Amino acid sequence: MEIELQTGRKVQIEAFNMSKTYGGLLVGKPFEAMNDSIIGLVSYSKDWGNRKALLNKEDMYASKNVLKPIIYSVWLTSDVVPQESKINDSSTIVLLWFGEDPKGKSINDIIKQEIFNFDWDEHAENIQF
Repeated sequence: MEIELQTGRKVQIEAFNMSKTYGGLLVGKPFEAMNDSIIGLVSYSKDWGNRKALLNKEDMYASKNVLKPIIYSVWLTSDVVPQESKINDSSTIVLLWFGEDPKGKSINDIIKQEIFNFDWDEHAENIQF
């Protein structure tokens, strides 16, 4: 699947995952220390390899002391980020964010809404196969 960013850069979706933020919470209400722990543990599938990852920490909360209900992660690739070095084959990054329940949205729409304005050249890293 491919998404075009606002800059015109086309990125490929290599993998996508979503999980419930409070999936393991059986009783009680979220509190600050719990949220800090959850935020500190947010990660992506190790099946994706060792990749640069960026957690969007803006707009994480649905209300006071309650994080948004879903943790999303997406592994993206694209053409090389312009640099002096020409030995790179591609560029990549894993993006993670807290979001609302998808409520029937397609995976493509969920990802596009989050990454449309993403500054790829600033944050992605070049890789060599």
